[in-house]
Amino acid sequence: MNMSIQQSPENLLKSAWHDIRQNNIPQSVATCRQLNQQYPDNAEGWYVTSYLAFRLRDAKQSLMAIDRALALSPDSVLWRIHKAHIALMMGEKGQALLLMSELENENYDDVKICAEIALISNQLQNYDVAEKYYLQAIRLSPDDGQLYFNLASIQRYRGAIDDAEASLDKSIELSPDDCEAYWLRSSLRRQTTQSNHLVQLTEKLSSKPTPVISQVQIQYALAKEHEDLKQYEESFKHLKQGADLRRNNMQYNLANDRSIIEKIMKVFDVETFNQLNNRHLISKNVNDQAIFIVGLPRTGSTLVERIISQHDQVYNAGELNNFAVEMMKQCQRITEKLPQSRTELVELTANINFADLGRAYIQSTRPGTSKAKRFIDKLPLNSLYIGLIHLALPNAKIIHVQRDPMDTCYSMYKQLFTHGYPFSYDLSELANYYIVHHQLMEHWKQLLPGIIHSVQYEEMVADIDTQAKGLIGYCDLDWQKSCTEFHLNSVASVTASATQVRQSIYKSSIGKWRNYEQQLLPMKRLLEQANIIGDQKI
Repeated sequence: MNMSIQQSPENLLKSAWHDIRQNNIPQSVATCRQLNQQYPDNAEGWYVTSYLAFRLRDAKQSLMAIDRALALSPDSVLWRIHKAHIALMMGEKGQALLLMSELENENYDDVKICAEIALISNQLQNYDVAEKYYLQAIRLSPDDGQLYFNLASIQRYRGAIDDAEASLDKSIELSPDDCEAYWLRSSLRRQTTQSNHLVQLTEKLSSKPTPVISQVQIQYALAKEHEDLKQYEESFKHLKQGADLRRNNMQYNLANDRSIIEKIMKVFDVETFNQLNNRHLISKNVNDQAIFIVGLPRTGSTLVERIISQHDQVYNAGELNNFAVEMMKQCQRITEKLPQSRTELVELTANINFADLGRAYIQSTRPGTSKAKRFIDKLPLNSLYIGLIHLALPNAKIIHVQRDPMDTCYSMYKQLFTHGYPFSYDLSELANYYIVHHQLMEHWKQLLPGIIHSVQYEEMVADIDTQAKGLIGYCDLDWQKSCTEFHLNSVASVTASATQVRQSIYKSSIGKWRNYEQQLLPMKRLLEQANIIGDQKI
């Protein structure tokens, strides 16, 4: 008679963690199940189960397991932090804030605890707390270059540019192969002939750093610093090399994006809106808190955000993906089978409960937005959802920020985005995406006359007082002079413009594309053929 020998909990835990590290998911699931069944009072077993479920994006299972672990070992700080991570995954920001508030006033002598508190505080936009614990982590582990990099990111958000540069210098000293630090450092300020990093960057590039993204980051850093020094030929050479390398190492098909946008315009047309209105399906939600700032990146949307958020009745929620998340949840309510493509998803969104979507979106922004008359959601590509936004929240404010098309496209091309915007690394793809996005915005303005407030960046910087008053009036707020003192706004900014927003109005970025007219000629011709621009001469 064969009898299996029951393994000890220590051996099962060791096996579970090994399988997770090896990405052997089926075996790690089986081991966790065995561990929980045989040793239900083993807190570590429930934690590893929660960790695995979190990795698998199973928030419900992860929460159940961590609650079992904490019931057995309630004083584990790391496990309580893990529970806050789960809360964020579930969209329960209020719960995450509550969990972290119980931990963030203590001094810890464990670098992992300090780094984890800093990480999740950053995600919760509690930048003071994040900075405090990164500094504490550095005191405990002063030779960790990653900690200095993370600290620099927080300091940059908060506008402490000199401190951020010093932290990045230290990060590079300790971790010379972290090329993201070189790139971020170059972006912090305008480089000068007396103070730049060209020699160090050139030497780093010649060493052919790996992985590929490291070479890309050095190329973009060189492009930025050469442009600051008005060495335009050299700047574009590095920019194109970096962009080509980035594009050649990603999977992207412009035709997919074009088909989605064309589908949006087809599904959400005048006939659809009339049918929904006649069937009384348009939401009657009276909530008027949301101000959506939309448009392509690098158009000046951060400037608009800072102007409005200077008002004492406005809360700046940043770039939220909440609307898309809540839209997906509503879609899941009306079908058991998930759409097979994004174009099918667009069709499905026309049948969701718009009132429920509006309520769910507003609730998902709590508690941060609960105390303000208005709040800002500045995710640029909410422009894809303008029809849905109006159907769900008819009283929401929608501001579309525009900028000269050539300046917009060049500014996107020279920006190395951490996530998203894969069309921005090839001039032809960039121009063609700009064209179809322009068509979408024209569609929304015709479909919703008088609903969308358009702002032109060049007009904004030419007459800040008039334009700012127009913005504040559109948002149904009383004028406050502080709104034109946006450069004094101490609120953190996490956008690519985090450095520029600390400056007063400047016009030096207008027409910058003209330094590269020959290099940008293929893009310019595509925009001319689409009647986006006329024949622009230097």
